[in-house]
Amino acid sequence: MRELTVLLVDDHPGFISAALRHLRRLEWLTVVGSASNGIEAIAQCETLRPDVVLMDLAMPEMGGLQATRLIKAQDYPPYIVIASHFDDTEHREHALRAGADAFVSKLAYIHDVMPLLERLHRKASA
Repeated sequence: MRELTVLLVDDHPGFISAALRHLRRLEWLTVVGSASNGIEAIAQCETLRPDVVLMDLAMPEMGGLQATRLIKAQDYPPYIVIASHFDDTEHREHALRAGADAFVSKLAYIHDVMPLLERLHRKASA
């Protein structure tokens, strides 16, 4: 089975650490890097070519929406999941219009993101 590669993007080191604790347990997934803002995320995507980017919505310097637009303009862009504490229709619509493939609430992050990652892994391994 093919391994799924993931880039974590969030300006809160504690959130990155918590996500890493959960994701490192998965044999079929590798976190290839992390970034603390959209500018770093764009550079990491160009260098690392992850399958999936788990991206925070609100970050300093460049937020998740602008970074998503620019990453999706790259050749062979990754699947992008925007995560935010602001879980409402307006924020979800903005994320999808920016090119995000999915939106998850940070309040139920692991619960919401795991089914997406499992589905992407199955598809990549088929």
